[in-house]
Amino acid sequence: MIKKTAAVAVLLAAATAAAAGTAQADDGSTWTGSVITNCGQGQVPQLPGEFGVPGAPEHRGLPALTISTVHQGRLQGDSAVFEVRITETNHTGAAYRHVSLAPSLFTQLGVMNPGNTKVALVRNGAATELPTTPGCDPSIWIASTALDAPLADGQSASFDLRITTAASVAEKIKSLMVVTQGAADGAKVSGGSFLELPPVKPAPQATPTKPATTKQAPAQAAAQSPAPTQAAQAPQSSAPAAAPAGAAPTAATPTAPATPPTPAPQQASLAFTGGGSGTGTLAAAAAALLAAGAAVLFGVKRRARRNG
Repeated sequence: MIKKTAAVAVLLAAATAAAAGTAQADDGSTWTGSVITNCGQGQVPQLPGEFGVPGAPEHRGLPALTISTVHQGRLQGDSAVFEVRITETNHTGAAYRHVSLAPSLFTQLGVMNPGNTKVALVRNGAATELPTTPGCDPSIWIASTALDAPLADGQSASFDLRITTAASVAEKIKSLMVVTQGAADGAKVSGGSFLELPPVKPAPQATPTKPATTKQAPAQAAAQSPAPTQAAQAPQSSAPAAAPAGAAPTAATPTAPATPPTPAPQQASLAFTGGGSGTGTLAAAAAALLAAGAAVLFGVKRRARRNG
């Protein structure tokens, strides 16, 4: 913080040193030099407040200049945007005809310059780009008559500035200082008020989200599942299959079931009710066997009588 304050003091001292010499304007006012120092890089613009006013009232002190943040640095597409507000207040006991602001931007060496950084005056929602001039690197000065206003005693005037630079430039900025200075009817106003803006943070990368899955309600799931068929619902019949006609019955040793058989549902009984042809076949086979046995027995007795 001490180093940054010292850097601001150097800028202000350079501006004061560059103000040496006087010039006479057509209206008799005296220009004592610019508050802007550009280290010989082109012509220094002249501001209305840098000219003294003949017969001007006596002032007690100088106007006060303050600076505040309107919006922190933020990314807008491929650009980084900062917004600040500079307010000038007159409590000197007399009015000023011209109070001109000449703010400057200060950051690391070789990062910002008038080619990659623009400054606009924002008023009533409309932005007007202001001319800038290179200062002693690493500074940029804003010099425009749009930042000039008359100021009565006890009144204030504010100017909102929008600073825009490329996002690639903003990534290199460790801190951005906006320094306020100006001139009021020929008197230099350098209150040393400055604002340090934090660097712009890159936007976080969006992480892919899994698609949301909806869980079906039990009633809906039951409605969508296929209904069981009649054949699947009916249990298989435990009745033995009918023997083919003419086949001799075979004796089978009955085995006790592991569990007592459960009666088939009425629906299953109805499903397997037939015409009874299997029972008639069994009865005919039994009658044929009985007749054959009787015939054999009758032949044996007759043969025994003959032999006797």
